[in-house]
Amino acid sequence: MKEKHIDTRLPLVANDSGAMVNVSLQKVPEAGGAVDLYAPVFRNVDYRIAAPVQDYIKAFNQRLPKDTKAVFSCNCILNYLYCELDGKKTEGMFGLVTFGEMAYQLPNQTLVYLEIK
Repeated sequence: MKEKHIDTRLPLVANDSGAMVNVSLQKVPEAGGAVDLYAPVFRNVDYRIAAPVQDYIKAFNQRLPKDTKAVFSCNCILNYLYCELDGKKTEGMFGLVTFGEMAYQLPNQTLVYLEIK
């Protein structure tokens, strides 16, 4: 990873039963060896490094459904740190910035929101 100059802020991504899931890199040793991750990876699942996003806030806001009326959201702390969200606003999203688990999975660098209809 060091040899290929991979940005370690970009997560590993994989298709897990039709959903794209992220697994973030915690530590890449300078001298090589095992890479520490924030979430588990699984055998027989193809992972790749995510593509970089140039303007996170713009891309994020463009991907939200226009009629979203979230009453609560949880965003991964790594999104907050790596995308420099301090002082920036994601349209219609408010709530916790934290590490977390959803539906018995530990996804990283993701956002979940609750909408009541």
